[in-house]
Amino acid sequence: MNGFRARMADLLQRRQILLSASLLVLVAGFASDPSSEVGRYLILVHFGLFLLWQPMVHTSHRLARLDLVLLFAVLSGFVLAMSPGLLAAWVMVLTAVIGGRSFVAISVAGRMPYVLALALLVLFLVLVLVPEALDLHSGEIALLSGATQLGLPLLALVIAFLPVESEFDPRTLGGIDVISALMIFLVLAVTLLGTLALMQVRSMPYFQSLALALIGIAAGLLLLAWAWQPRLGHASLGLQLSRRLLSTGLSFEDWLHELSSIAQAIGEPDEFLAAALQDLERFPGVVGARWQYRPGDTVGSFGREGKHSEVFEHGGLRVELAFRGRPGESLVWHYDLMLLVLARFYREKRQTRELQLRSFEEAVHETGARLTHDVKNLLQTLHALCFVATRREADADALQRLFRSQLPQIAARLENTLEKLRRPGDEVLTEVDATDWWRDACARYEGQRIRFIADLDGADASLPREVYDGCLDNLLHNAIAKRRLSPEITIGVALDAGTRLRVSDSGRAIEPTIARHLLQQPMQSDQGFGMGLYQARRLAEAAGYRLELVSNEDGAVALELYPALIADDAGDGDGAAVVPNPSRRLTRSGPLPFSTKVVSDANSKD
Repeated sequence: MNGFRARMADLLQRRQILLSASLLVLVAGFASDPSSEVGRYLILVHFGLFLLWQPMVHTSHRLARLDLVLLFAVLSGFVLAMSPGLLAAWVMVLTAVIGGRSFVAISVAGRMPYVLALALLVLFLVLVLVPEALDLHSGEIALLSGATQLGLPLLALVIAFLPVESEFDPRTLGGIDVISALMIFLVLAVTLLGTLALMQVRSMPYFQSLALALIGIAAGLLLLAWAWQPRLGHASLGLQLSRRLLSTGLSFEDWLHELSSIAQAIGEPDEFLAAALQDLERFPGVVGARWQYRPGDTVGSFGREGKHSEVFEHGGLRVELAFRGRPGESLVWHYDLMLLVLARFYREKRQTRELQLRSFEEAVHETGARLTHDVKNLLQTLHALCFVATRREADADALQRLFRSQLPQIAARLENTLEKLRRPGDEVLTEVDATDWWRDACARYEGQRIRFIADLDGADASLPREVYDGCLDNLLHNAIAKRRLSPEITIGVALDAGTRLRVSDSGRAIEPTIARHLLQQPMQSDQGFGMGLYQARRLAEAAGYRLELVSNEDGAVALELYPALIADDAGDGDGAAVVPNPSRRLTRSGPLPFSTKVVSDANSKD
């Protein structure tokens, strides 16, 4: 049994053997007189071989008794009524089927048997069958007909011994290009009818009429091929046919244009979907629709129920269209294509809306995080003042001077934070003298075991208080948190005449995986979500400054805040620090994440 299946599989792969045998039996049946018993039996065998070569039903389908009875009746009637004219009609159908099969073949080797079979059948038709059906018995016709009948078996044997197609695919078994087959049948029919018309009207000989008919068909096909491709000044015939196939009473391009207009006019996804589906009511046969995007969402509808309905599902969108009557398969395919495009539009609009909401939530989160860290920095300053006030050796006069200088600044910073809450788009920066800011910073962290070193002799520089306060507070907060784990760590703060601020500690180096993204994005840490340094860097960049990790080694970890113009002008040669102009600083920093306004503070000094 397994050997028989293997032989059948090999036979199916070498299907040109079945085709060759079918053509040989067909020629032999005609040579034996189709009206005789031998000829009828041979034609019947030909039909069997043809069905093995080109199965009309799927192999898994079981024919019912009624199907078998109808098949037996059709074959019996065809065989009993066999004549040269009926056989010529069958050969035309067979030629169309083989021609349609040749367009499905993959390689040149796979198409070659069908090309030879087409040549065999066309010669058999025009040189043997048609003259016999028309009862043409001239010497020239008889000579060509006899030579043809002798040469056809040899051509059929050549088909059997052609090499097997190397790219054989069982899934294409029995596949036919129906449109191509129909075109071949129509060309043959028009050629033969034209030949008969010329013979009757002009009384021309058969071969002369056939030649003129072939020339006319060739000229028509050449003109059709020329018109099929697009030319300058007019649309091609192929494009016109595509438009016709893609239209259901209205142009598909017009519907796409209308859909685009609705998408631009309506931003709400659900309203857009309702308007686009209601626009389908103008299409032939559509009387209503019901739709739902996902289970649990609101069900929309318009129109009324029809005699027939079709359900379409694409990307979670389920649409049930109601029709006056049952639509054809082409219309169902067309509506399915339209709803696929509509589902894509609707999904893009939903995603756009979700992105807008997510962007709004991120903006709210970012604003809240920035204000939270401003409040946290103020709280750190208050803790530092409380620490100084609780020291037993603290001098009352010194404490009074400290509170007198720091509390107004804390109040001003708190007022600035509240102003950000009222107007999140405006970031107000207060320009102060560098010496005054340094003195206040040293006083805030008095008693915290932090070494402050400054080189401001003769310097006349100013700096934005909010930028330097925020960076200093965040950097010192992280350094003090590190010192809680390792009390031997020393912390230092330095400021030079170019307003370059450096905060360093002698602790362990930052891990490379963290240092790579430090200051560039929020970093999760044990003390929080790592938003402080990220927000400090953004505020510094907006004001024209840079905050960078300049040293990351065990015992020497340092971050610096400095004007961006110092880095830009570092190659000038003299090595002098450049004091940035606030107006230049804002223009040199590029596009800002929020607007920045510099305000001079005349009362910033003690």
